[in-house]
Amino acid sequence: MNLNLHQLEAFVRVARLGGFSRAAGQIHLSQAGLSILIRKLEERLNLKLFERTTRSVALTTSGRALLPMAERMLADAQAILSYSEDLVEQRRGRIVFAVPPQYASTVLPAVLAEFNREFPRVSVVFRECVNQEMVTRVYSRDVDFGLGFGVEESSELECRPLARDFLCVACPPDHPLAQKKRVRWSDLPGYPLIINAPGNVARTLAENAFAAIDEVLTPAYETSNHITALSLAAQSLGVAIVSSNLQALAASMNVTVKTIQGPLIARSLQAVKRRAHELSEPAEAFLKLFQARLQSL
Repeated sequence: MNLNLHQLEAFVRVARLGGFSRAAGQIHLSQAGLSILIRKLEERLNLKLFERTTRSVALTTSGRALLPMAERMLADAQAILSYSEDLVEQRRGRIVFAVPPQYASTVLPAVLAEFNREFPRVSVVFRECVNQEMVTRVYSRDVDFGLGFGVEESSELECRPLARDFLCVACPPDHPLAQKKRVRWSDLPGYPLIINAPGNVARTLAENAFAAIDEVLTPAYETSNHITALSLAAQSLGVAIVSSNLQALAASMNVTVKTIQGPLIARSLQAVKRRAHELSEPAEAFLKLFQARLQSL
């Protein structure tokens, strides 16, 4: 049986207020419109709910029995509406994303500061993780979106290019490579190398670049992220192959960063999300701020 919530509300209002005039005013209806709602409800239930006289309105026995049930139904309907509104507000008011460690410590802080000024009521949760973990988190719906490199689109994933970065060599200012006007891949063999562990996109690209010059990349140290590699290079433990977006951090550590040429190797930073998932307005705004920050660097 389908019951009209407007009819139930009209019934409850008349019963609690004891008359049609005040009830009509509260639900913004004319008395004639309110009477129609009550009459249709009585017809639908095949019951008489009120005894009417020219001076008073009183519940019938059936009306008194049905009143508590009607109030519960209205309360349940309101609870459903409130719950759904809370869920919508939560989606709008909270974004969760995955970000590579190198961006979390370099680009993200300034972006977060600007985002918080524009969206002070939106909470931000971020997970620092490498590419493979980022994709897993996107698949499992642990995050709204992830930032990463070289992810292939599929029926499940959608990838949006944000910016490019380049593979660079990082070394102390007095290192021979720092003195060169241009650093090529062919200049690197013979120096102790610091680079990400296998499975990382930068590691794969660097191995391919070494293979192109008939060399095998044999690291002195393997790290989980570019920031650690940069820190090791700062201690003269070798030359690090890192991302170009670390130049500002490298300068603060007194480390020289030079783009490696011959060939110049670029990576595309992508925003990765589930294809069926629409990002909220704050999430889209965050990505725009992040992209703008990258372009300014």
